[in-house]
Amino acid sequence: MRRGGWLAASFCLLWLLAVLWPSGVKGEKETEETKRLAVVTADRVNVRQGPGVPYHPVASVHRGDVYRLVDVKDGWLKIEWEKNRTGWLAARYVALAKETAVVQEDRLRLRQEPSRDGRIIGHLAQGETVLVIGEEGGWKQVVTEDAIGWAAASYLAPAEARSISQQTGTVAADSLNVRAEPSLHAPRIGRLVRGEEVDIVEKKPGWYKIASSTGLGGWVSSTYVQVKGGQANEKEAEVPQSAGRSLPSIIAPSDSRLYADSWTSGPVQALAGKTIVLDPGHGGKDGGAKSVAGVKEKELTLGTARLLKNKLQSYGARVVLTRSSDEYVPLSARVAAARLYQADAFISLHYDSAADPDASGITIYYYDRFADYELAQSFQGLFRQLSALPFRGIAFGDYYVLRENEKPSVLLELGYLSNRSDAAVVATNGYQEAVTTAIVNAMRHYFQ
Repeated sequence: MRRGGWLAASFCLLWLLAVLWPSGVKGEKETEETKRLAVVTADRVNVRQGPGVPYHPVASVHRGDVYRLVDVKDGWLKIEWEKNRTGWLAARYVALAKETAVVQEDRLRLRQEPSRDGRIIGHLAQGETVLVIGEEGGWKQVVTEDAIGWAAASYLAPAEARSISQQTGTVAADSLNVRAEPSLHAPRIGRLVRGEEVDIVEKKPGWYKIASSTGLGGWVSSTYVQVKGGQANEKEAEVPQSAGRSLPSIIAPSDSRLYADSWTSGPVQALAGKTIVLDPGHGGKDGGAKSVAGVKEKELTLGTARLLKNKLQSYGARVVLTRSSDEYVPLSARVAAARLYQADAFISLHYDSAADPDASGITIYYYDRFADYELAQSFQGLFRQLSALPFRGIAFGDYYVLRENEKPSVLLELGYLSNRSDAAVVATNGYQEAVTTAIVNAMRHYFQ
């Protein structure tokens, strides 16, 4: 979790006070149960002992987690994160639940903006329960474990009106893992075989909670369960469009045809459906480092990013470049790309320079010990295996794109342009192929 300005904290506090103590506005939909629920809206947030960054973190919570709200103080919320255990979250990473709703259509589109022109960032499963944190012109902003987005309000019903008959399904894979939670990171607790029938007791995007005749229960990939008596549809309510909201032109999303999300058939890939923001360092008037032979860092980072993008997409990842040409992009806009696209990981690509002409090798930088370090660790084993350049290790880096980033992020220095030998190596096709392959494998390992 990053440090925010006092102005932003004060704004959050005022907003929260307005929600917590409503003044009888007509049409208020909050209930006594939901208005005291705090919903985590960031990927990973520290729970601290007190209301401030200096207090020691005691735990981490994640997007979509819901906790009972206990108190509000100076831009911080006190929650009960375990039974009889409380802690504090920064208000900017939390929203208050307005109501609980049940999805009425399978594969209901979840969009970035409250408009039919909004970018689709995921789908909701029929019967899935979501928490509503906002409403605008026929759309509701909801929180799931995977994303925060807008869904057509006419396909969301109040949770108390829920009436969904239990469905059954048949396993459509030779061997299907059953996991403790709806995540590929969750422990495997058993396996099902092709043709085995299961009861579907709960749905989440890409996952079914099942119960088998043998007594085995848990979460399985919905891709490999054929539901009886119905097929998925892609209906979406026809609702009024809100004013269009343009995205920054400096952000270049990947080709949507190559995006494979959790509904894509075929082998489950660790990168399928993950959004990765690649940040080619420098650009435009900012050339970065330059080798004796004239190799410019801004050109090298862009070439590396383009090659890496293609490889990540081949594994089903959705890739966003902070720049796709030789243009200057402010650091704040690079960080904004990670937030805008709800990135699962942010990777800033650079090539180093030093006064010492003998300085050589690859370095991984991180900022937040809780949010970034695990991502940084994923690279070290693979970089050690590269024979072209030595691996210098993982180091703390107080860089803007890391410090101000809310998403798991790293900055990679992939060789020294100030070193004649390094500069000659990094410009070769062989090195570019090797280092981008190592990065892809590191990301696959991180998301497994």
